[in-house]
Amino acid sequence: MTGGERPPELRVSQRERDEVAAQLANYCSEGRLTLEEFSERVEVVLAARTQGELDRVTSDLPAGEVAPYESRLPTSGWLVSFMSSTTRRGRWRPRGKLRAVSIMGSVDLDLRSAEIDVPELTIHAWSVMGSVRVTVPEGVAVHMSGVNIMGDKSQRVSDAPLLPGAPIIKVRAVPIMGSVLVRSRRTRPRLGEELRSAVEAKVRDHVERASWGRPSVERPGRGEHGSSSQGPIDAREALALAGKILEQLFPRPDGRGTPGPSGVLRPPSGTVTILFCDVSGFAEMTERLGDIACQRLLATYFEIVREQVQVHGGYEVKCNADEAMVAFDGAGRAVRCAIDIQRALVRYSAGHRDQPIRAHIGLHTGEAIQDGGDFLGRTVVLASRITDAAGMGEILVSSVLRELTAGHGDLSFGEARTVVLQGISESQRLFPVLWT
Repeated sequence: MTGGERPPELRVSQRERDEVAAQLANYCSEGRLTLEEFSERVEVVLAARTQGELDRVTSDLPAGEVAPYESRLPTSGWLVSFMSSTTRRGRWRPRGKLRAVSIMGSVDLDLRSAEIDVPELTIHAWSVMGSVRVTVPEGVAVHMSGVNIMGDKSQRVSDAPLLPGAPIIKVRAVPIMGSVLVRSRRTRPRLGEELRSAVEAKVRDHVERASWGRPSVERPGRGEHGSSSQGPIDAREALALAGKILEQLFPRPDGRGTPGPSGVLRPPSGTVTILFCDVSGFAEMTERLGDIACQRLLATYFEIVREQVQVHGGYEVKCNADEAMVAFDGAGRAVRCAIDIQRALVRYSAGHRDQPIRAHIGLHTGEAIQDGGDFLGRTVVLASRITDAAGMGEILVSSVLRELTAGHGDLSFGEARTVVLQGISESQRLFPVLWT
């Protein structure tokens, strides 16, 4: 769809912007645009000043009367979790009425990239001693209703302006000794401190990798007086570094590259850092609380872990029993995520002294075999064994990961200890992270 003979530099009126926004709403209701794509484009339309800006927003959409759009994505009407975790994210197509049932488990629905072809999406959420979490883009209207039965239903939706023509999300919640949460999240990072922090993190990670093992470029670090000891990088390296940063912060439309700081939807490749997080004293906790109460506590535990994984841009591989497995494409961010998980658990336990949650975390960096979103190989096994060697409330890392993050001024490590790990032929030097 184009602006016809209208020159691209022609200034547009508010009525013309509203018309294009309404057209985008129709395309969203047809399933041609996901909620995330719709919200991003409407923001551009509402801020547009010229016809050319409007044309660019709709250049890949059909004009005039076209055949009805038929999505190839299968529809989803039921999501059930029984003493486990179920996650639906990425590009998927919910039916007009969606039912999410969590029984002593967790269900996580992310609607930001969903194809919603109805003006109203109704979600019936039942949580029996478990949790159901629904994530929507900012600017989407959410109506929540239902009844609590010794449970909790909450809505944490930002007060961002409503997007004209966006589908309405209706959530009918019935938490029975469980929880149902509806929240909004930004679809992409905004300019400002968040984006600057993301760039700085990417610079640290890539300089660390680029300089590792090169005699002509020193590893990142601090000199005696706190000044940086990083050697100069030539122009070619600088351009390559900038390209990598932009590719990871702003993925190409073809799907290559990893999303930015809001969370990783695709598993990292190449050298990865694997993090395992296990609940300490899980068997004793089950014996003391019983199966039902323990499963409720586990749902809270996984929610805390996932919140920090999303903040630090990790890829959730799986959450089974009391164990969470996460992959990162940067060693520094993995360690910072582990620290924030422990701190979040301490804050939670301080307010729930009768049922505290403690965890032990292990990390290792290396090459891993990727298999359908899962990771296999010695790197994964070693990370798991390191986790087993960690004590309650401890973060333990391999010597390789310790060396990779040696130049990060905000990370500190304790004295090394030599440990014989189950199934590993050679003893390993492990380092505790000083996070308290």
